[in-house]
Amino acid sequence: MDRWRKIFENVVQQVDEIGGGGAGVTDADDQNQNQTQLAATEPGFDFKVESGEVIVDYQNLSSIRVNYYEIDIELLFSRNPFVQNFSGGFSFIKPNHSDVIELAAARNSHKFTLPDELKSRNVLVEVVGAGQTQTRAYYSHALAVQVIQKYGQVQVLQAKSRNPLGTVYVKVYAQLKDGSVKFYKDGYTDLRGRFDYASLSTGDLQSVVKFSLLISSEGNGSMVREAMPPLR
Repeated sequence: MDRWRKIFENVVQQVDEIGGGGAGVTDADDQNQNQTQLAATEPGFDFKVESGEVIVDYQNLSSIRVNYYEIDIELLFSRNPFVQNFSGGFSFIKPNHSDVIELAAARNSHKFTLPDELKSRNVLVEVVGAGQTQTRAYYSHALAVQVIQKYGQVQVLQAKSRNPLGTVYVKVYAQLKDGSVKFYKDGYTDLRGRFDYASLSTGDLQSVVKFSLLISSEGNGSMVREAMPPLR
């Protein structure tokens, strides 16, 4: 029976693809199979930046261009506190550093380190390939941050020593129930490294959906962390 034969041929094809073979079409009239084969031949990529390394997962790409832009984290945070992958406006700026990375055809993942001169900076990493552009922000810091949601507090520690950091600047924006975003409060951590990000003398907390916190230390770098309001 043709219908059952095509079903089993499709199963065999999928098993072959799972084992590392390419996507194929066993029934030319099956739109889903045709779409799957086209998707398998389309170039694409995704990437992340962790601990000074860029990891790119890709398919059907031979090379990418990587651009690096030094960023003013506080300025970008104030403009867009709930968007950490900043991209607007950078296409008009000359990058601080740019590389072309060759990708091996036999692999689907590639790892490389940030340029030495940028490892200790806050940078926007932009990867361009096959007509696509993606960006990720990388924050160089030595901070360990603990959010105590139940009490609306954040504690800032030095990452290696785990000692609390006092006088660390914290700037807080709030996203409200109506979708708007507003500056909420700012201040400095106390000697225990603690800062109350939620309390205000007004009743604004009742309309807050979530917070975004910029945590900035002179000697230990900066980072952005989202936090939820205390449970009510």
